[in-house]
Amino acid sequence: MVLPTPMLRDVAGGTYLLTTERHATHVPQSWKTTHHDRDELIWTTAGVMRVAAAGAMWTLPAHRGIWIPRTVDHSIEASAGTLLHATYFSRSVDARLPREVVAVDLLPIIREMLLHNAEQEMDEEVRIRLQELVISLLKPASASYVDLRMPESPWLLHIAERVLANLDDARTTADWAGGMGVPVRVLTRAFTEETGYSLTQWRIRARVRASLVLLGSGTPVSATARRLGYSSVSTFIDNFRAIIGDTPAAYFASSR
Repeated sequence: MVLPTPMLRDVAGGTYLLTTERHATHVPQSWKTTHHDRDELIWTTAGVMRVAAAGAMWTLPAHRGIWIPRTVDHSIEASAGTLLHATYFSRSVDARLPREVVAVDLLPIIREMLLHNAEQEMDEEVRIRLQELVISLLKPASASYVDLRMPESPWLLHIAERVLANLDDARTTADWAGGMGVPVRVLTRAFTEETGYSLTQWRIRARVRASLVLLGSGTPVSATARRLGYSSVSTFIDNFRAIIGDTPAAYFASSR
């Protein structure tokens, strides 16, 4: 659902440098692959979302956004209770903004200025100065931040897409290698070279990242583990802690 935002103007008309739309999800929701004719910053003030773009996937908590240049295809999956914001930028500021998909550290001051710009009446000259300050403060995340990189080779991409489509699939690396007619060591080496992880490690990360959306929507830990193919809840919790740094209960308690 798109909620009306005061003082929205079409940035394509050149009046303002940026404008923000807000989407509220009451149930888990996904947006199919699409692209826009303006640069976009996707961010949240509540909930969890996953964004796929440019051959990679990001799971975004409230302190981080994802920068999507215009014409770049992307898709979004959000947990129930997510307040998702999409800020679009005028082409007049293209030269000052990233031209590739990058994570952005959404500092509290930037978040509050974007919300203030979207929700408050103000003099147009003041609004433009506020928007100029937002643009000057937007910076890519200090470290390369990609949750899950997709392989590029067609045969490896096929495997990765099948894994993502069926995260509860119990097939092992040996099963996948046999199906592709290659030795296990060849599949493992190639997958690691293109993604940074073995297929087993990559699937674990995919499962844990997918669990954030399920858990954020209120799905119990045990049910989440089963839906993601875990026969042992404790194994799921161990994987979650290893990747996220907290147990599911501790992570969502701190988020709240």
